[in-house]
Amino acid sequence: MVTHNVILLVFEKPEGFTHKIGQAIELTLNTPQYRSQYAPFTLVSLPEEDQLKLIIKIYPKHHGLTEALSKINPKDSMIITSSWDSYEYQGKGCFIAAGSGITPFIPMFRDLNKNRQLKNHGLIYANRSVGDIILHEELTDQFKSHLHIILSEEKTTDFDYGIIDYNYLQSKVEGFGQHFYVCGPNAFMESVKKELLRSGAKKKNIQTGY
Repeated sequence: MVTHNVILLVFEKPEGFTHKIGQAIELTLNTPQYRSQYAPFTLVSLPEEDQLKLIIKIYPKHHGLTEALSKINPKDSMIITSSWDSYEYQGKGCFIAAGSGITPFIPMFRDLNKNRQLKNHGLIYANRSVGDIILHEELTDQFKSHLHIILSEEKTTDFDYGIIDYNYLQSKVEGFGQHFYVCGPNAFMESVKKELLRSGAKKKNIQTGY
């Protein structure tokens, strides 16, 4: 468990499987019930790692694949597709994520940090409450003062409160000529993209995912 409703799933890398940072796969359980119910997830493992890793948000009320994944046993098997492009790192910029939308960026952060290239990147991260923040300690260590966490349903003295709107972007983004990587629910991505364009960001520099 990474948070109260998010799991880290680590599994065997199939022989011959390759992927790049920012790529995703579709996955399902190898059972009659779920064999045709594929869902997309971005790999958080680095290409050189021996295992594949996913960070998955669980939706128990749906009684579907994510709930089933949270209950699997070590000997259970899954079916995955080949990797396909989701996000691609294109240069220094600001990452903007909501909830589990942080997952496509995690391998980018780790790779950039490993190569000492993460400096001067920014991260704006929206969540409902403190308990929903994924990998808070790691993100703080990576971004330090360039990490801005905003909560929409819990007020604390440690984090901002509200939503990522035009005024919030104006107060946190250090220049709109850089690259922007945006991930979260569709409505979130559309809203953030609209406000970035309003702020002067170039459409070609705003990347959203699947």
